[in-house]
Amino acid sequence: MANITISPTNPHERILSAKRITRIVFIGLLLDILSFTIILPLLPRSLEAYKAREGSDPTTLLGSALRWVGVLREWIVRNSHDGAAGLLSPSPSRFLQQGARADMVLLGGLLGSLYSLLQCVVAPVIGRAADRFGRRRTLMVCMGGNILWTGVWIFAGSFETFLAARIIAGLSEGNVQLSNTIIADVTDPQTRSHGMALVGIAFAVGFTLGPSIGAYFAQLSPDFLLAQAPSANVLEFAPFAMAAVFSLALLVVECGYLFVRLPETLHYVARSTSGGNARQKAAAAAAPAASSSPHALLRRLNYLHFAYLFFFSGMEYTLTFLTHDKFGFTNAQQGRLLGFIGIASTLIQGGYVRRVKRKSQGEPMPDGQKKLRAQARTRDKALVSQGMVGCAAGLFCIALCCIRTDQTKHGAASAAAQRWLWAGALGLALASATVVNCLNSLVSLVANTTGSSGCDIGRRLGDFRSAGQIGRALGPMFACSVYWLSGASSCYMVGSVAVLLVSLVFIATVPAALAPSATPSSRALDAAGALENDSISKKHN
Repeated sequence: MANITISPTNPHERILSAKRITRIVFIGLLLDILSFTIILPLLPRSLEAYKAREGSDPTTLLGSALRWVGVLREWIVRNSHDGAAGLLSPSPSRFLQQGARADMVLLGGLLGSLYSLLQCVVAPVIGRAADRFGRRRTLMVCMGGNILWTGVWIFAGSFETFLAARIIAGLSEGNVQLSNTIIADVTDPQTRSHGMALVGIAFAVGFTLGPSIGAYFAQLSPDFLLAQAPSANVLEFAPFAMAAVFSLALLVVECGYLFVRLPETLHYVARSTSGGNARQKAAAAAAPAASSSPHALLRRLNYLHFAYLFFFSGMEYTLTFLTHDKFGFTNAQQGRLLGFIGIASTLIQGGYVRRVKRKSQGEPMPDGQKKLRAQARTRDKALVSQGMVGCAAGLFCIALCCIRTDQTKHGAASAAAQRWLWAGALGLALASATVVNCLNSLVSLVANTTGSSGCDIGRRLGDFRSAGQIGRALGPMFACSVYWLSGASSCYMVGSVAVLLVSLVFIATVPAALAPSATPSSRALDAAGALENDSISKKHN
């Protein structure tokens, strides 16, 4: 295990240590996102493979679920002409009339909602565990769960086993949340958005390469793994098991790397500040008198995070089902589409987002930490707003793609319709590059004005992630239900309008900075921060 050794009188060494830790977190998170995204282009065809294996058997979980969904679909189709069940339209959509093929979209939405619902439950637990037992130890426990679920996935020959693997995955995935917490530990208000941007870059690169890697390994047969095993006949592989094998390999490498290189950062700030932890003591002394304004803003950000991810994740989740349904995309084509989103997101992160943040970081801050936080929050709010509006525009383009496809003979996809699809993917890339990671930065900056000691940032970010995961849990189920009942064009048009409304509410209700007199604790922090910055300047001079 690595240890943090920081001299309280050496700010330069402290900065270098923060950069090293951030780099370690970035590499580990990149491996994690690559492993996570491998399954994304494979999910629709994986469900079809399980359906071919056991969908006709009513004694299996999948067979029973498909039969229930089929009965509901037939009832809607039969009665909607009479006006009895037209929930979203007076007549059943063309997609709903496709029969059993449409049922897989609804089933996929339920599966995605289950994963996010479990994440919603476990995120606050992970955040509080990180504050109590340490970031590193909690992360290692999460890594053990990730390795376990991927191992189960390899041998998920039945849908029940695959479902069990996804349940384990939902209960153990905490790497993104803990990465944000660690970065918040080791960065200051001026550099935090830059650190959080690395999380977005890891997502962008992961979504660029992961789906393509998954599509490649899905073509390989796993039979040679058990060629010499005498009990090979009792084991049954999951569809596309070699993709799961590679995903497991990535997780093992990530676990070993973090175990060797990642230090504990729970008390990083306490160890790295001078003057007997004056900054933390000042904050703690002023905490009881702090205003409730930052707490109210944190709650508002949680609600907006839920609302945004409710619609964004639902539309994002149905994207592979849409391309499979409308265009007949293969695994490789699905990988190219998701890869395009990842590449575009990476370019936006590196070419636009980081440039905006570096420009603001280069401006002088004569009034201490308060000005740093205000400037960082103004910058993050602008980037979040741009990302949300870009997401709404992208969903609108995808809705136009669906409308153009539906207007052609037999619903065949045209080149013009596909151009709208790729334009919509660009809007989703802008949202992926800006919204969530800048919201995480915004939450951590607001949390610093509440008078807390910094050791509960895991709890703050855990609650924030939990709110978002509620949206991710309900969003796919909602979007797939709308898609199932009214078709793709209605689904994405609803999503576009809804995300636009969320963005307007965010712009109108989230201030770029609190009033200067809002928090006595923030004034104490600013004074301590100014003294610390002054001592650093004198030392360098």
